[in-house]
Amino acid sequence: MIDQSKKQKFAEQKERVRRRINTKVDQENYEFIPAKKQVDYYDNDVEQRVAVYARVSTGNVQQTTSYELQKKYYEDFVVHHPNWMLVSIYADEGISGTSLAHRDEFNKMIADCRAGKIDMIITKSVSRFARNVVDCISMVRTLSELPHPVGVFFESECIFSLKDDSQMALSFQATMAQEESHIRSRSMETSLRMRLDGGLPLTPKLLGYSQDADGNLVINPDEESTVKLVFYMYLYGYSTAEIADALTELGKKTYLGNVNWTSNSVVQVLRNERHCGDVFEKPIHRIT
Repeated sequence: MIDQSKKQKFAEQKERVRRRINTKVDQENYEFIPAKKQVDYYDNDVEQRVAVYARVSTGNVQQTTSYELQKKYYEDFVVHHPNWMLVSIYADEGISGTSLAHRDEFNKMIADCRAGKIDMIITKSVSRFARNVVDCISMVRTLSELPHPVGVFFESECIFSLKDDSQMALSFQATMAQEESHIRSRSMETSLRMRLDGGLPLTPKLLGYSQDADGNLVINPDEESTVKLVFYMYLYGYSTAEIADALTELGKKTYLGNVNWTSNSVVQVLRNERHCGDVFEKPIHRIT
C-alpha cells in the first residue's frame, strides 16, 4: 500500500514545478543574455579574418613546387568560404620547423595575431606549424589566451585549437611530428656517415662549383665571383639583408638560378660547410 504522506509530498513537488513553469516574467526587470557562440572551424556563417601559414623545410626545386601549390590551394580554400576574409598567406621557404627563431613569416603572423588582426590560422598539419612539442603547444595556448582569441585549424589532423577537446589530440600529434623529425635526422646522419666511411661523400649542388664526370667539385668561373662577394661583404660588416639586396641589384643568381636573393639564401652560403672549409673533398679546389 502506498504511503499517503509520500504520495502527497510527491504531488506537492509536481505542483511547485508547474507553478514555476507558468510564472509570468516581469519583462521590465528581466534580461536574457544568451551564451556567446563558440567559434568553430566548421561554422561558415561566422565572419572570420583568416590567415594561412605554409612552410617547406628545404630550398630545392621540388620543395618550391610544394610551397607554391600550398599557397594556391589555400587561396582557393578561403575563397570557397563566403564569410571568410583572407588577411594574408604567411609562408616560410627553406626553413626548418624545429625552431621558431628564424621563421620570419611565422613570427610576423603571430605579431599580427597579437595586434588583433587575425581570428583564425589555417595550416596543412601540425608538422608544418611546428615540430617542437613545447613550441607548438605553448604557441597554440598563447593564441587562445589573447584578449581576442585566435584558433589554429590543422587541416590534415582535423584539429581546431579552440575546441575544448583539442588539447590531448594536439599534444599527441605534436609529439609524433617531433619524433618523426628526430628519426629522419638520425637516419640522414647515419646514411651520411656510412657514405663517408665508404669514400662516397654526399656532394649536393653548390653555388660556385660544378661537378665533373666523376662527381668531383670543380670551380664554376661564372659563379665564383658571387661566393667571393658574399664573404667579402660579410667580412666588411654588411648585414645579410644588405648583401641580398646588392646581389639582387647586380643580377647575381642563386644556386637554384633565382635572381631574387633573400637574407636566408645569403646565410645558407655563409654557413655552408664546403664554402667554410669544414668539409674537404679530394680533388677539390676551394674558392679563396
